[in-house]
Formats: sequence, structure tokens, C-alpha cells
Amino acid sequence: MVLSPCPPWNITVLQGQSGFKEEIKCDFINNNLAESWNAWIQAHKDLPLDILADAIRHKTMVLFEKRRKISKALKGFILPAIIHQLNAASKGLNHLKETKGGPNQAEVIVMYNDEVVKRHVVYLDQHECTCREWQVSGKPCPHALAVITTERQPNMEQYVDVAYSVHKFQAAYAGMIPVITDKSQWPVVEKGFKLLPPIGKKRGLGRQRKKRVKGCLERSGKATRQVTCKGCGELGHRRTSWRCPLSGTKKRKRTRKTKTKKGPKKGADREYEPAPASETAAAPPEPSPAPPAEAAPEPSPAPPAEAAPSPRTPRTRAAVAREREAEEAAAAARRLNLEAPQPLEMIIPEAESLPNPAPAKKMTPRRKQLATKTELAMFVSCMRTELAMVVKSISVVLQR
Repeated sequence: MVLSPCPPWNITVLQGQSGFKEEIKCDFINNNLAESWNAWIQAHKDLPLDILADAIRHKTMVLFEKRRKISKALKGFILPAIIHQLNAASKGLNHLKETKGGPNQAEVIVMYNDEVVKRHVVYLDQHECTCREWQVSGKPCPHALAVITTERQPNMEQYVDVAYSVHKFQAAYAGMIPVITDKSQWPVVEKGFKLLPPIGKKRGLGRQRKKRVKGCLERSGKATRQVTCKGCGELGHRRTSWRCPLSGTKKRKRTRKTKTKKGPKKGADREYEPAPASETAAAPPEPSPAPPAEAAPEPSPAPPAEAAPSPRTPRTRAAVAREREAEEAAAAARRLNLEAPQPLEMIIPEAESLPNPAPAKKMTPRRKQLATKTELAMFVSCMRTELAMVVKSISVVLQR
């Protein structure tokens, strides 16, 4: 059996086009129309029936008006989009070899890997080709384009069906959709019967689905790959997973935690345990422990310069008096004598002489700014005082 070098796409196209009618001028069948319609009304699908119908009517009316304006601006016999498609399809036809048998007839040979695959006959005056693509779609097929492009500046409009003309496009959107008022102004009609609401069905949990479920051949995106375990050879887990029956690592079940008794730890506060009878008889009796004395209040801390006397040293009244005199003398030495004149440097004691010197505060930029402003204000006030005194003395001199 000798296999034909014909590419598989050619067989698929011919098989699909064999059942198409030539009057419809459409060379493909898919559900793009249904998908476009579903996406167009997706925002209104969950509305009541009357509101949904009114929304579709309004959207259709807007679309027709838009297309009507476009059709009035078109010029020529064939739609410009079809002419652009044919001009783009006329490029890259090097695999087709045409041979003219007359002014309106030609043979076109399809080459694939330098071999003759098929041969078709094109009739330009009848708008026909043996591949049937020209008759079904109404636009010249690649075989017909290979013959048409041999002419200099060919007129593509005479080879396209009337279905793609500007006149047909204008006639498609010439109809007028009537405008209506809102629901509150609709007339009331006597139906003659009582219209009951539809029987409600129990809906599942979650939000209502708006998008349709795509088929297996329509799904796009990355293909998901399942991991194969190298141990057991099953899909969906690895060798180190707990799902592998050969790994030995099973998922442990959660158990309830044992309740621990609240209280001190074992051996933390161990009570006195009596010794055995043998040891008690051998050991001499120990005196009973004296009751604990009451805790005395802690004495106030003494100054670091003078050491406190040992509690075992006996203190007399004279020693206590001497200690008091020494403390008073030290305190008097630390005080300033306000009666005697002292220089300015002696008025402010040094930080080391203070018992608890305060730590120096960190100067932040804001504090530095405030300190600078304070110093400047003090300087200005001093200058004003001195200037006032000078003015006063000059006025006294002038009065004399």
C-alpha cells in the first residue's frame, strides 16, 4: 500500500465541505454564534423573563444603529474586509503551479515536497473550482487566486459573490426595531386565567452557573500531568508520600491529648518524710525546730560613704551621738552658705557631688531648635534692658 503525500488537513477540509450546500455561502460550521450570544447576554441571564427580553431588544437596537451608520460610510461594490482577506490569501502560493488552457480555464497542480499531490481545474467565468471551496464560500479559493494573480492588477470584486457586497450589508441592517416604554407604562391585559408562578426547584449551594460547560475538545490551556510513583507505579503520588503502599509511612490518626493534672511537679515541694523505725531508734533524738520568727522590716539603705556598724558590735549612746554629729556635719558641708558671697561658679554644684545625678537627655533636632530659640529670646531681652539703661543715662546727662 502506497501512502499519499497529501497533508492531513486537505483530507479533513474536503470531507467537511462535501456535505455543504452551495446556496448558504458558508464554508464552516461551529458553535461560535452560540458562544458569542451567550457572552453577549451573560450579564442579563439571571434576570426575569420580561426584563431579559427588554434588555436583549435594547442591545439589538443599539447594534443595528451602529452597523447602519457603518454601512452608510462604505463605498464600492464588495466589502473592504473581504478584499483585504483575498489580498492576504494571494501571498504564499508558491506550492501551486497553474497552466492556462484558455482565457477563463486553467489547471492548478498542488506540489508537496516536490511531488504532485493533486490537480484541480478552475473556471473563472463560472466561479467554480473542482475543490468546491469557491462554490461553497463564495470567495475565490487558493487555486483560483493562483490563476487570478497571473493577471496584472486584477479586479477582485468581479470574482466575489454578491452575498459579500455593500448593498447586502446595508439591507441586513435596514430594519427598524420599535422603541417601547418602561414596564410601568405597559397596558394591562386581561388574560382570562390566573397565572401561577413556576414550581421552584431546589437549587444547589453556591452561585448560579452562567458559563456553559465546555467539551473535552474545546478546553484550552496547559495539559495537567499526573506524577507516577517510582515505587508502586501508581499515579497521583510520589515514592515518599504516605499514599504509597510500599513506603511504610502512613498518615497517623489524630488522638485526643491526655489531660494533665494541675498542681506542682513531682518532687518540687516534697514534704518531710519520717525515717524508718530502725533508723529512728539508732539516731539520737533531735531537738524540735523552733517556731519561725517574724520577719523584721528591712532597714533603709545607708549612704555609701559611711559603712554601717556590724550588728554584733555593742553600740553606746556616745557612739550613736558621734555618728549623728558626723552625718549633720557632712550634710552641712554639702549645703550652700547663702549669707557669705560666693562666685557664680560655686552656686551650681557639679554633677559628681550630687547624690543621684539625673541622666543627660538626648538632644533631638526639635529640642535643639527650642533651646536655640530660648537663648535668642534671652539675648534679645538682655540687649533691650541694656539699651533702655543707656538711653536713660543719656537723657539724665542732657537734662543737666
